[in-house]
Amino acid sequence: MTDSPLSDISVIEFAEGVAGPMTARLLGDAGADVVKVETPGGDRTRGWAPQIEGTGVAFRSLNRNKRSIVVDPPPSNDLFRLIGHADVLIVDDHLVDVAALMQDHPHVIVCVISAWGSKGPWAGRPGGELAAQLTSEATSSLGRIGEEPVRLGADHASMQTAFYAMQAVIAALIAFDGGGQRIDVSLFGSLIHMRSTMWAALSNPDEWKGFHLDSYVKPPEYGYKCKERRMYFSVGRVDDIRALVRDLKMEFVFDDPRWPMFSRDTAGGLGRYSHVVHDLWDRGLSQWTFDEAAEIIHRHGGWVFPCFTYSEFVADGHVETMGLIVQSAEPSGDLRQDLRPPWQFSETPASIRRPAPSLDQHGAEIRTGLDRPRRDHT
Repeated sequence: MTDSPLSDISVIEFAEGVAGPMTARLLGDAGADVVKVETPGGDRTRGWAPQIEGTGVAFRSLNRNKRSIVVDPPPSNDLFRLIGHADVLIVDDHLVDVAALMQDHPHVIVCVISAWGSKGPWAGRPGGELAAQLTSEATSSLGRIGEEPVRLGADHASMQTAFYAMQAVIAALIAFDGGGQRIDVSLFGSLIHMRSTMWAALSNPDEWKGFHLDSYVKPPEYGYKCKERRMYFSVGRVDDIRALVRDLKMEFVFDDPRWPMFSRDTAGGLGRYSHVVHDLWDRGLSQWTFDEAAEIIHRHGGWVFPCFTYSEFVADGHVETMGLIVQSAEPSGDLRQDLRPPWQFSETPASIRRPAPSLDQHGAEIRTGLDRPRRDHT
């Protein structure tokens, strides 16, 4: 088999949760030999619900393409011997003395994952996903005014941190000249970077409208009701909105006082006033099945997209064509569904080579490898 892009790179991951393990998983998907270092209690995500055969599903997803070894908490001789054999260390903030480690191992690229960054008044403070979302204003466009606040359901800060960290590690590997580098990536900084694109649009906009402004006050968008399911749609390319309305048997909107607003910029949830007339579209589209309404909208030049449940999404033909879901083997030999690595290079393909490891599954073989000389990539 053709080598993967990072097949000659050795990575030590001394991190838990989401951000650090996801960073290392991305490197592992690209072919790196990733050793996941855990203390005797194991990564906390092993115990998260839901679980399969006693292991958290999140842990299984975040820790494929890795080997596991258990070491005592630092200072641990095994840990520092492992780092001495590595090209890259992914580590949660304050687990090791990075300055001293890099002095002893000047060849290692060290990527430090923190809540707030390595400098400033909040450096070293406890933090996490929810704190990063709240302080970066990432939750401000969610929920409804007057109701309880809500958070982004996915670990958005942690995942973005992993994406940025992985890119930084790749850049450091490309620039490698025999000496290591320290990389700092924080959950807070990652979301601030993401939010900055929205804040930039708030400064002297040409027109005081757009999702970067009205997202603070508009209610959540869950699609439009057809008889059996919901849809998203766009009529931005429809030349004659009145003809579309008639074909959908929605003539009642002509007598509604909101018609001038309806006919101008409201369809599909994207327009400035879409939330004001959402009920009118619901009333009209609920007369039709999804396929019937889609055919009419398509005929007039509009676009239609179904609202999927997860099971419907996985079964959709587009997902199969793109190969987004693949089968991976468990140690038992059972197959389970997994997400394909997010990139595919024709000459150096990424792959799922091994499932998430059990605790200390590879400890003996990893320790045996420590007796061999370190490979020099200079």
